[in-house]
Amino acid sequence: MAENKKIQAYIESMPVEEIHFVTFGERLREIRKEMNMTQDEFAKKVGTSKQMLSRYELDQRTPKIDQVLKYAQKLNVSVDYMIHDTEFEASFRELCESLRGKPFYEIFIEITYDILGLNIPQVCGVTGLTDHQVRTIITRRMKDAPLTIAMRLSETLQIPLTVWMGKEAYVPTELSPYALQVARAYDKASLKDRNMARMALNLDTIKE
Repeated sequence: MAENKKIQAYIESMPVEEIHFVTFGERLREIRKEMNMTQDEFAKKVGTSKQMLSRYELDQRTPKIDQVLKYAQKLNVSVDYMIHDTEFEASFRELCESLRGKPFYEIFIEITYDILGLNIPQVCGVTGLTDHQVRTIITRRMKDAPLTIAMRLSETLQIPLTVWMGKEAYVPTELSPYALQVARAYDKASLKDRNMARMALNLDTIKE
């Protein structure tokens, strides 16, 4: 997608020394907040004490690799995600934080509900996001768009990534999200299913 290439090019141009890479403690705190858990609750989940968890989150203590593996397994994430922040992810986050305007959840509600007229089940059906992901965006009032979700929304709704980042306003297209969904389904369908759809629309059938 052309817009994604622009973002990639912009990110690659950012000086590495200006990029903040997430630490293990910051990642741990980020996951805990995403799960909407207190330190007490989270400490019990990963099998440690609240005091130790607090030290990790404040980067006052560095865990051993076997401890990282244990946490990753209990949180159902990869070890790489726990301890490694890619340059692209770090740069994308820095870019989002540098932009001003509406927070992501407001942009998300405005576009999906107010403009496109989609309720939560419909957003899930068109974009492939889960009900939990959509509700998390809204109820937790996410200020920045998580990279994976922003990419999914851009690809499925054909909306520039910069819109979800709050860098530019959304300009509705003539095609509805459902029309795009049907078009994508048609592209992936077998020749037989394509021809059945074409016959239903009184169009000439196509050959292999």
